[in-house]
Amino acid sequence: MKPTAVQFGAGNIGRGFIAQLFHESGYEVVFVDVVPEIVAALNENRQYRLRIVGRGAQDIQITDVRAVHGQQREQVAREVAACEIACTAVGVGALRFVAPNLAAGLQLRHAQGGGALNVLVCENLHDASGLLKSLVAEHLPEAEREAILAKVGFVQAVVSRMVPLQTEEDRREDPAGIRVEGYKKLPVDGQAVVGTLPSIVGVKVVADFEAEVERKLYTHNCMHAVMGYLGHLAGFTYGYEALEHPATRAMVDAVMEDTGLALVRKHGFDPQEHAAITLDILERSRCRELGDTCFRLARDPIRKLAPDDRLTGAARLCEAQRVPNDRLAFVIACALRFESPEDPSSLEMQQRIRSEGVERVLQSLCAVAPEEPLGRAILTEYARLARASEPFETILDRAVRHER
Repeated sequence: MKPTAVQFGAGNIGRGFIAQLFHESGYEVVFVDVVPEIVAALNENRQYRLRIVGRGAQDIQITDVRAVHGQQREQVAREVAACEIACTAVGVGALRFVAPNLAAGLQLRHAQGGGALNVLVCENLHDASGLLKSLVAEHLPEAEREAILAKVGFVQAVVSRMVPLQTEEDRREDPAGIRVEGYKKLPVDGQAVVGTLPSIVGVKVVADFEAEVERKLYTHNCMHAVMGYLGHLAGFTYGYEALEHPATRAMVDAVMEDTGLALVRKHGFDPQEHAAITLDILERSRCRELGDTCFRLARDPIRKLAPDDRLTGAARLCEAQRVPNDRLAFVIACALRFESPEDPSSLEMQQRIRSEGVERVLQSLCAVAPEEPLGRAILTEYARLARASEPFETILDRAVRHER
């Protein structure tokens, strides 16, 4: 029998990325999910199609899979007790639902004399691994808690594979099938591993994990935010359209130059290597077959404008490394203008701006004071965008050239 890998979450990342790595490493993949249709499809077919688009386009059958519904706690516990590796990719808000099942499995594993288990944490939050560990600890008996946790590695990972929103046509064609890009590197925090991490295709154990996290956040995530917010204001539907238009592409390149210089200064990255990584992300983001929309890249601005997230965090990084952040200030102003009836976060933000004023919202969302240099720059650009006395392209061109 094959060794098993337990994958909490059979969504875009779980089914569309991590399961492929486990499959190619010789594991039977046991998904834990709460969507009945997905659980049923995986158990009925025991395989699904992974459609790679863009570079290296191909269809891959992910075989030897099955699923357990998250409400079947005893069965989930048995799977965790017996597996060789586990992973979460459920979204930060759902970790509290994963924790009781994972704790039950770890307790059973401990009772059976099982060895160490590393849990890859593929969640888009700084220190999501620490959050999961604390949630699991709450569900362990106090007398055994310390001994159980000593044998568990909560190993944060950096996910960079692009997986767009699946269309209704995709779901009708294959309920469990999924469309993704071919990129399959997964850096993980080497300092968090307990014992020995099993050999898994694509997994790279990183010593200086914080540097890797910041590079991803202020390069990949930041780039996508720039594409999303500029593309939305420019009237584009897809992210690749923003990269194909000279004015918006110029701003994307300029912001990447700024954040790249700041990252190189802070972490000592090789400038040529970092430039190559940035270019690779740009080329991957141009993939038309992914169909990544400006809406998806821009949605949830309240989270994406947080002080340590992809835009404000990048602006603070530049500030600390003495790199101009005027162009990031412009993008933050564009983000503050984002509104879509399909995105509750943007509607809440706009309501707060109308009732409280943009200055107070800037302070509360971004922790940027209106009177500090970054705050003044953001508010200047916001006012220019609000007046709309010039075409957006003209305003954008001026911002790229640092002109006020």
